[in-house]
Amino acid sequence: MLRAMVLLTCLTAPASAQTVFDRAAGLYGSATDPFQSCDTNPHELSFTGRPNHLILRWTVPRPDADGRMSAEDVYDLRDTTESTLSMQREGDSRLPETGQRPMWILRLTPDGYCMGRSDWPLVRCVNAAIRCGNDAPTS
Repeated sequence: MLRAMVLLTCLTAPASAQTVFDRAAGLYGSATDPFQSCDTNPHELSFTGRPNHLILRWTVPRPDADGRMSAEDVYDLRDTTESTLSMQREGDSRLPETGQRPMWILRLTPDGYCMGRSDWPLVRCVNAAIRCGNDAPTS
């Protein structure tokens, strides 16, 4: 009888909800820069495991935060919530006031994401990106 109840529970339990990784992965374009838009130069947001990384890959190299041409940014994942990913960009310079690399926070929005930093006010979120085409996650 116990086995039947366990089996019935497993069969009737709802499918597991998508993780923040499932919801974040996909193809994006800049919401503000026409040269980095979905039509011009979209980027893919993906993840690798062990060590855990978030990777942004652009179709065409673009100037990175240091002004170098790059088609990829790699972030070391540090923490997650239901709607955020906390991470440090590989190669970021250390902040003079803390002596540490900045902690970036990717915040999922209804139509994409934006980026903040742990030392910024919560309302400051830059580099807004929107999901391209029909690349929305399914639930």
